[in-house]
Amino acid sequence: MKPSRVTATRLVPSLAWLLAFALFALLYISLRDVFPHGVGWFFKVIPIALLLKLVVAKGAGRTRNFLIAALVLSGTGDILLSLDGLFIHGLGAFLLAQLTYTALFLTQFRWRVGRLPWAAVILAYALACTLFIIPQTGDLQLVTLVYMIAISLMAISAGFRDDSQFLWVALGALIFMVSDTLIAIDKFVSPFAGSGVGIMVTYYAAQLLICAGVVRHGRDPGG
Repeated sequence: MKPSRVTATRLVPSLAWLLAFALFALLYISLRDVFPHGVGWFFKVIPIALLLKLVVAKGAGRTRNFLIAALVLSGTGDILLSLDGLFIHGLGAFLLAQLTYTALFLTQFRWRVGRLPWAAVILAYALACTLFIIPQTGDLQLVTLVYMIAISLMAISAGFRDDSQFLWVALGALIFMVSDTLIAIDKFVSPFAGSGVGIMVTYYAAQLLICAGVVRHGRDPGG
């Protein structure tokens, strides 16, 4: 029984960690509009830094390396998007993060006919977003399209992972797409009330589900 308890402790984020993650996420979401200019990014990346700490402590081997890279790229994107005039750079950082997540999920890929509806849902969602948003992005149409393709591949590959936690990760990937859709609508289509809250709540939830799902699985294909 003792080894089982040790394994569970290693794989499941502790209550204290979850409370810290929720606290700092809530802190940034609640106060993001009152932080002095050039300061908010620091608080924005604290939840991502906590995820990074979790991955370093609980992950293993190649899986951990992929997650570390994806989180570092995501945190870099968070910082760049918080600074004036660096939207395209932030988008580039998140593009690399999506490709990194995709590469990780493909190492755990298993073809299952039963998962095809998942791929169909993602493709339908991506197509709808492309038709609705891309025409509004002006000079960034190509870049935005490339990013849409990348995050769609990430979400599809998440749904074909071969492990017991695939629902956590797949749901996180879908929520990530929703978060980025909210960003695109607010920036390119029409700003809307509550966009900041919606974007950050979905973003933090997505990253948490993806990282916790992969870490809980505790598998490192390929060593």
